[in-house]
Parts: sequence; C-alpha cells; structure tokens
Amino acid sequence: MAAAAPFIAVAGAAVSAYGQIQAGKAQARGLAQQAAMAQVQARSEALKYRQQGVETLKNIVRTNSTLNARAAAGGIDPFSGSAAGLAQFTQSEGAKEFFVTEDNQIIAREGGSIQAQLYMDQAKQAKRGAMFAAAGTLLSAGASFSKIGGPPTPGANVSYATSGPGGAGLLV
Repeated sequence: MAAAAPFIAVAGAAVSAYGQIQAGKAQARGLAQQAAMAQVQARSEALKYRQQGVETLKNIVRTNSTLNARAAAGGIDPFSGSAAGLAQFTQSEGAKEFFVTEDNQIIAREGGSIQAQLYMDQAKQAKRGAMFAAAGTLLSAGASFSKIGGPPTPGANVSYATSGPGGAGLLV
C-alpha cells in the first residue's frame, strides 16, 4: 500500500487539475452568457431611444400642424412671417432633440458592444488562468513524486541505535 501512495497522490493531482480546467471553462461560459446579455440589453436600450426619436418627430409634426391651423384660423399666412418663424424654430428644436436620441442609440449599442467584449476577454482569461493553475498542480505533483525515494539500495550503510536494553531501535 505504501508503494501505491505516490501514484495515488499523482492521480489526485490529475483529478484536481481536471477540475480546475472544468471550473475555468464553466466560468468562461458564464461570462460568455453575460456578454450575450449585455448585447441584448444594449439593443433594447437603443430601441427605446429610437422610439423616443419617433415620438420627437411626431411631436414636431403635431406642433407644426397646430401652428399652421392657429395661424390660418387667425387669418395669417402660416407659411410666411412670424408663423413661419415659429414653425422653423420648432423644427430646429425638434431636430436637435431627435439627433440627441440618435446619438443615444449609438452610445447604447456601442456601450453594449464594449461591455460584451470585456466579458469575452474575462472569459478568455478565466480559461487561461485555469489552464495555468492545472499545469501548476501537475508540475507540483510531479516535483513531489520525483522527491520520493525508492527502496533502499543493497549494501547501504544502515545502523540502528538503541536506547538501552529492550529500547526501540532508531535509524541513524
């Protein structure tokens, strides 16, 4: 049984190394799923900003329609003078708001892409770290195994000392 102990230790180290690799792979899969989720959330956020942009455009049309109707009802030409100036102002302000929502769409998408890439980089590092840890475990076990001596060589000078009559023998 004592002769099998070093081999059992090496087998245990191999099992431990395999477990480290599998843990690294599992962590990498989890990070890859987080990356995919970051992409989905970014697309969702971008769609919200797109909807805001559509609402802004609808508001511009409603505001211009209201201006035109009130100007015409008051007997003013809605396409000239101060009525046209007001319409141009509302279009200008609405366009600014619309372009902000488009910028927000881009920021949301790009932010999601960056976050996803960070998760994927972490996944690669987790796999790589697990491989190095497993290699370290195996190398450590190999070094320990190489230090274990074999049976004594024939003719080795081995002497025993006793502590007196009937005492236990000590290897010196």
